[in-house]
Amino acid sequence: MTFGVKLQLPMEETSTKILFTSDSIQHQKTLGDAMISVARRFKGELLWLETADNAGLTNALVDDLKKRAYRELTIVKKSGDFWSIAAKTSKELKVEMTVIAAASKSGSMLGGGMSGCISKFETPVIYLNPNSVWVEPQNILMVLDSTSESRQKFYRVSILARAFFAKVHVFAVSDKKDNETVRYLHAYSSQAFNYMVKHGVSVTELDVAAGGDMKEAIFSALSTLNDCWVAIMNETDGTRFMKTSPFQHLCNDTKGPLMACAVQEVVGMGGSGY
Repeated sequence: MTFGVKLQLPMEETSTKILFTSDSIQHQKTLGDAMISVARRFKGELLWLETADNAGLTNALVDDLKKRAYRELTIVKKSGDFWSIAAKTSKELKVEMTVIAAASKSGSMLGGGMSGCISKFETPVIYLNPNSVWVEPQNILMVLDSTSESRQKFYRVSILARAFFAKVHVFAVSDKKDNETVRYLHAYSSQAFNYMVKHGVSVTELDVAAGGDMKEAIFSALSTLNDCWVAIMNETDGTRFMKTSPFQHLCNDTKGPLMACAVQEVVGMGGSGY
């Protein structure tokens, strides 16, 4: 029996609508590089969400895009809480991907933080913190955990990998090490590897890491890969009360683009969304 999933259709390979925005004017070079890179890889409309805090970037980004990529930039002006208005605009405009350069938002003992910000988006967010620089990925570290929802990014990662001719490194990791967790990690890792092979993506399967510090394991793997993006869900193993989640650590400390996907509701028993 086949089960459907309640997910907005993900980005297409050749034509897509992509939204860019920032929480301040300090990210001009990062956003300019990102726009040129994306414009060369994807057809379709490129949009800029202008707010009171980033309005000083608009003219420069429009001019840069015209000169370097011969593309137009559609301007959308909004006001309100930055993360809320970015998510709302992405839904209203039915974009397939949002590129955001902004400060990482901290959470509290009750949650929130970057996981809460990304949870409002229905499609992937390419996130860059103030210390990140834009690089075209030669490698993508795709982080999986023991939850079936972590597989929801398979398709999106495959599209990005093909667009940039990047190699995907499947990395299943959890802070838990019980037999059931380890079994799921191995199963999902194998599924991811087979999925990428089937879809023509260069891929390698890293050793499963269970029972350790997820943050350290991910950053250790990342340190061995050049020009690497990380792909991860906003809700992961390792999220505990009074403990900073692995996802939050990645948002705070990565030096390159982070593809963040919100866990989406599935329809039907056994659905995973991939």
